[in-house]
Amino acid sequence: MVFTVDLSRTSDAMSRVGARCLQRLAAGSVGLVVASLMGMALMVPAKAQDGRKPVKVAAVDFIPAWGDREGNIRRLTQAVERVAAQGVQYAVFPETAISGYDFSDPAQLAPYVDTIPGLATAALLPVLKRTGLIMSVGIAEKDASTGIFYNTAVLLGPDGIIGKYRKNGLNGQDVQLFGPGDTDVGVFDTSIGRIALIICYDDTYWQYDRLAALRGAQIIGWHSVSDRVMPGTPPAKARMNHSTVASVQHMSALNGVWVVGATRSGIERNPITGSQLYYNGGSSIWSPLGHKLVQAAVVPPETLPPGLNGFISTTIIPAEADAIRKKRLAARRPSLYNPLLALRRAPVDSTATVGQRSVQLAAVQWSGPASLLGSSQPQANELMVLPELSGLPTGLGAAGIRGRAETRGGGFETLLADRAKAGNGYLVGSYPEREGSKVFHTVALAGPRGTILGRYRATHLSDSEREWASVGDAPLVVSTPLGRIGLATIGDLAVPELVGLYQTLRADLLAAPGGEPSLLKVEIDPRLYAVSDPPTGRADLHPYLAAKLGQFWVISGGRRAGTFTAAGIFGPEPVVFTPTLTAAAGADAVRYRTEVPAPGTWINQQQLIDGQRNDLSRPLVLEAQNSCFQTWKQAGHGIVSCP
Repeated sequence: MVFTVDLSRTSDAMSRVGARCLQRLAAGSVGLVVASLMGMALMVPAKAQDGRKPVKVAAVDFIPAWGDREGNIRRLTQAVERVAAQGVQYAVFPETAISGYDFSDPAQLAPYVDTIPGLATAALLPVLKRTGLIMSVGIAEKDASTGIFYNTAVLLGPDGIIGKYRKNGLNGQDVQLFGPGDTDVGVFDTSIGRIALIICYDDTYWQYDRLAALRGAQIIGWHSVSDRVMPGTPPAKARMNHSTVASVQHMSALNGVWVVGATRSGIERNPITGSQLYYNGGSSIWSPLGHKLVQAAVVPPETLPPGLNGFISTTIIPAEADAIRKKRLAARRPSLYNPLLALRRAPVDSTATVGQRSVQLAAVQWSGPASLLGSSQPQANELMVLPELSGLPTGLGAAGIRGRAETRGGGFETLLADRAKAGNGYLVGSYPEREGSKVFHTVALAGPRGTILGRYRATHLSDSEREWASVGDAPLVVSTPLGRIGLATIGDLAVPELVGLYQTLRADLLAAPGGEPSLLKVEIDPRLYAVSDPPTGRADLHPYLAAKLGQFWVISGGRRAGTFTAAGIFGPEPVVFTPTLTAAAGADAVRYRTEVPAPGTWINQQQLIDGQRNDLSRPLVLEAQNSCFQTWKQAGHGIVSCP
C-alpha cells in the first residue's frame, strides 16, 4: 500500500501524525481489506469500475467565509485545482462548504443557499473534467421545485453530477434550518469504485452507514463541521462538548468499508448574532478493518483565512473492502430485527425505565486460565458481570466446550445463583447450554434471591463460537430494581442491529461477558474527548461502540492478557461525560457507580430514538433474497416503493 500525507500548509503536528501512521503501516499493524452492489448514477451515467485499481483519496480541510457564497465557490474551485494537482483521485470536502454553518434561521441562510445543479456545480465541473478528479462536498441546498432547504452532499466527477445525498441525522442546529433528507442513503458507481455519502451527525446513528454497506458501498465519504466548546465556556454548557468526528471509527469497523472523513478547522463567527463555533480539525481516513490510516491534527481555536487549509491523503484499493464487508453483513439475521427496527416508535413508549436510580456496576477480571466462579460474589445490589464461559477453564477448544455443556438448572446455574444470593446482588455469567443435540452460548442473570431471572442464547456468533454453538432466537431484557438489563455476548456486539434491538427495547444496562482482549481497539484521537481519561489504544472497540450507539451502559467481564484486558465498563457518552473504565493489572474487577437511566448531555437514549428515520429502516429487516430488498439494492439510491 502506498501511503502519503499531502498538506498545503504543513504543520509539525500533522507531520508527526503521518509519520506515526507510516510506522504502523510498515509494522503491519494496519490491515487492508473487503462486498458487492449494483449502483446507478443520479444525473449522468458513470462508467462503473470494480475498484481494483489503487486510488489516491483525500480528506480536505476547507474553510468557508460566513455568508460569502460566490467567494466560497471561487475559493473552493481553487482548492480543487490544488488538490487535483497532487494526484488525488477522490477528495472529500466538509459540510456546508459554500455558505458556512452557523445560521440562526432559514431566512438568515436563504441568500447563501444553492441549487444542484447550480452555481457551485457550474464552477466546479469544468475543473473536474480537465483534471479527472472525483469530489464530494457539502452544500446548503435549496430544492429548485419545492424551495425546501436541505443539508446536502453532492458527488461530482469529470462527466458531471453523479449523485447527491440529503442529510437524515439532523441535530439541534440542523432542524432550525433544513428539512429531513428525502434521498435515502445512496451508493453511486464511479470510475474508481462505489461511493456513498454521509454527513456529520449521521454518524451518531448506526443505521445510515449500515444502509450504505447493504447497498454495496466500498467507500463512504463523510462530510462534517464538527464543532467543540470554546475555551472558557461555563462548566454547565461545557457538558455539551461532543465531537462528531470522534465517532467515525464505527462506520468502517462495523461495516467493512473505507471511510474518508473530512471536517474543518478554525473559528466561524456569525456577524449578525455574534455567535461563534470552534472547529478542531481531525479529519481522518479509515481502513475496512476499522483501523486509522492517517489523521489531520486536532487544533486549538484560531481565526484562519478562508480557503484551503490543508488535506490528508493515502492510497487505497476500493475493492479490498468487498470481502470484509461481505463477512460483516453475513453475520446479520434480519428475521430477528423485524418488526422492531422498522416499526418501533418513541416517545409513545411505556417500556422505558421511569425515575433515576443509583446503580453499582462491576466487571470481573480473571488473569489465569482457571474459572474463579466459586469465589466471585457481587456486593449488595451490585450488577457484576463475569468473563464468558464462566464455569470453564480456558483452552478447551470446541470439542472440550461441547463436552462440558449442561442443561438449564444444572451445576453452573446453581452455583451462579448461589453466589448472587450470597452477595445479595446480581450476577451474570455464560455457559454452554445443551438442549437436545444443540449447544448454545447462553448468558444467565441470577438475582439476590438465588434465582435465575433470565437466560439469553447468543444470536450473533463470533468465528470461534460458530465452531461449537448454535444461534439463539431472540434478544432478552429483564426488568429489575436496578433498571432494564439486557444480556448479550461480546460476539453479538460486532453487529450493530443487535445494539439497535436493545436500544429499541430500552435497555439501561447491557451485561456482555467477554473472553480474551480484542485486537481491535479504540483508535480515536484522545484530543477529541472531553473526558479526562479517553480509552484510545486501551479499550476494546465493540463494547465501546455498543454503549455509545445504544446509549446504555455496557458491562463486560473478561480475561487479562499481558497489558490488555477485556474487563471493562463502557459509558453511553464516552466522548463527553461517562468514562470508559478497564480493569487495572492485579485487580479482580473494575467498579463504578452511576445513574440509570443515563441522563445524557448532548444526547440520550430517548433523543436518539426520537431522531431516527424509521421510515428508511425497512431494508435493515429484509432478507437478502426478498424481492423488495433486491429492488432497493439494485436501484442504488433513492427511496424505493415495493408493490
